[in-house]
Amino acid sequence: PCSNPACVALQNEDMDEDAIVITALNTVPFCCHADLVTMNRLELLRVAATLNAKLPKAMQIDTGASRSDAFIRNSIELLV
Repeated sequence: PCSNPACVALQNEDMDEDAIVITALNTVPFCCHADLVTMNRLELLRVAATLNAKLPKAMQIDTGASRSDAFIRNSIELLV
């Protein structure tokens, strides 16, 4: 997480429901793309867990053991 906690809102479109989904986060789970690229698996899982705690079930990031670090990283990037 960034050293200065902040509130941030993510806006995503749900095509199935024809709706806009706003997800409010109490803290920013990472600083920038460069920060995300250098994260190891445990750090990526922490970011995904922070996002998943707030996201609707249908939008949560799959962090299963079969998912690669690149898949998790890309899923995070697609959301933010």
